[in-house]
Amino acid sequence: MNTDMTSERLPIPGLYNARDLGGMMTHDGKKTASHRLIRSDSLDHLNDTSADLLAAYPVEVIIDLRSKEEAAEHPDAIRNDPRFTYYNIPLLRINADDINNSVIVDTISTSLGHLYVWMFENSKEAFAEVLRAILKENGKTVLFHCAHGKDRTGLIAAIFYLLCGVDRKSIIENYAISYSYIKELVAPLIAAVPENARHIYRSDASNIERLLHHLDERYDGCIESFLSSCSLSDSEISELKKILLP
Repeated sequence: MNTDMTSERLPIPGLYNARDLGGMMTHDGKKTASHRLIRSDSLDHLNDTSADLLAAYPVEVIIDLRSKEEAAEHPDAIRNDPRFTYYNIPLLRINADDINNSVIVDTISTSLGHLYVWMFENSKEAFAEVLRAILKENGKTVLFHCAHGKDRTGLIAAIFYLLCGVDRKSIIENYAISYSYIKELVAPLIAAVPENARHIYRSDASNIERLLHHLDERYDGCIESFLSSCSLSDSEISELKKILLP
């Protein structure tokens, strides 16, 4: 299976926003390595052919960033497939489908960018757990996903890109393009909520820009400082940085 060379998107039936993190230019003129980390929307709509395509890529590890409730209500189709090692590590320990949850209510009244800042400061243990799972499986191709592959998934992708020295303009564009891929997926959700809530299903560039501004203000623009605040050691951070480097 070949990726779309213009977007590193994986053409897998049932997935809308599956993308290899390879192919992004770094500050030293290199490109991030392919076949190491994959970002995606949820895998609950995969058929046998799609699962075979993932295995052949080869994806070997799945990290489900959704809450326990989300993972139970919409289980990954490959959860019990012996070809994959499966982790469920909630990056946001609430049901993101519940628009009446106080965190989601606050997000609706503000922005996803506010939610991302909140997660950076309130989900540090979860960030560390996800990143340590990726380190544990280093050498294997890891796919991490949430529901639509843009929010929780987008934060993990941004962390790796920042570690590798990908420029911020590219990181913002990589985040924002998600909505163009998932329009069909989220259209029924958008239709079912009031107009003031519809922004939570998009990936407006201003959201990730707000997070990067927070990184500048709180951590002097240094993603390593944020990761240190998550109790990751210098050696762990160094090893994480190497994963996407060619």
